[in-house]
Amino acid sequence: MSRWSRRLLRLAALALGCVFTMAYAHDATIVYYDISGNSANALRRQLNAKGPLDVSGKRFDAYTRWYVRWRYRYRPTASGCEFTNVTVSVEGTITLPRWVDESDAPQALEQDWNRYVAALHRHEQGHYVHGLDAARDIEALGRSFHAAGDCSTFVADFNRQASAITKRYSAMDATYDRDTDHGKSQGAVFP
Repeated sequence: MSRWSRRLLRLAALALGCVFTMAYAHDATIVYYDISGNSANALRRQLNAKGPLDVSGKRFDAYTRWYVRWRYRYRPTASGCEFTNVTVSVEGTITLPRWVDESDAPQALEQDWNRYVAALHRHEQGHYVHGLDAARDIEALGRSFHAAGDCSTFVADFNRQASAITKRYSAMDATYDRDTDHGKSQGAVFP
């Protein structure tokens, strides 16, 4: 959607007294950590030693971090308060291994590695989808949000509910890892 189209939609929404919301989602940023080795066991040792740490300090072969941010404008009304604009964005980073001396390896090992990394990436994308879904839910909340009280109560209630949405999707990340055994049931097994 062009900048001009967004501006027209925003003006139309304000003219109609509607809340205008828009979610901005970017593809997750992919970052790599380098590993090397000429055997599956050597690569596994490198993954175990260099893989990213999750929030609890446990090391994994890959890790996805997402963050949902919301901003809004509001105005007092005769009945309390209302949003004039809510903008939701999501950012994410997927950390994956990169085998730097892959070209020196046997073809069978290279094929196993490529299959593994593809499955690992698909698994991590599943985590990022939780961030995207959280952003969509917060956007929907902004469109339909009503709360009694003054603007400070209104804003506090919205922030509490939006935060609860992100916590729910963070919990879904944990369930997803438990259900897939951190991607193993999706083919993310090496060696």
